[in-house]
Amino acid sequence: MQNSKTMQSEIGGYVSTLIREHFGKGPTSVFVIVKPPFVVVHVRGFLSPTEKILLQKNEIRRVLEIRELLFEELKPDICTALSEVSGKEVETFYYDWHLESQTGMLLGVMSARDATANFDWLSEADPDALQKSVVEASRKAEKKPESTELFWLNDRTLLIKRVGFLVEIERELIYNGLVKELKQVKRPLEKRLLLKETSFPGLLGRDVKEIFLDWEFSIDTSYILVLLEPQK
Repeated sequence: MQNSKTMQSEIGGYVSTLIREHFGKGPTSVFVIVKPPFVVVHVRGFLSPTEKILLQKNEIRRVLEIRELLFEELKPDICTALSEVSGKEVETFYYDWHLESQTGMLLGVMSARDATANFDWLSEADPDALQKSVVEASRKAEKKPESTELFWLNDRTLLIKRVGFLVEIERELIYNGLVKELKQVKRPLEKRLLLKETSFPGLLGRDVKEIFLDWEFSIDTSYILVLLEPQK
């Protein structure tokens, strides 16, 4: 495996080129974190000229639908590229966008978690209390997850993994091909519940700058990426 800075540079260049080729305009900046089994890419200034016109006409859903279609198509290529750079197989890929701030999150997850991987607790927040607040938000949205894990990737980036949260009505929607519609409803709901109806933000002791959320329904798994404001 290459050293971290080299991987960050190569992945950042790859993502910038990918977006430029498919949207006609690359992001203004790309920030990459490589901490196996995770590869996180935060992009800023990502809004194509066509998307800007659509947003001016309040076609938010159409912009999201186009991105969903494109990135679903690109998933295998992105996983392959991230695997080649990292030297470890990246088997699943997640993404989410904040159109109003022109930012986005791309998350690659490697197939195997190194037993020696070290995730220090980089927060003064109580781990158990923070986990309970995430579980409470999930319970309000669907049900209590079978497992919930929190990973500090650095002192401003918290990654949350939930497994086993789908309820039967969601499974029926997925079975009937309504994944896109389910995501459109779940994404704002779950973000609102976590930030507005639990103690989660207060426990962190810092303002939440952005929160991204995506699912892989086929394996009943979800990731939430929380970016915090700098310590005052």
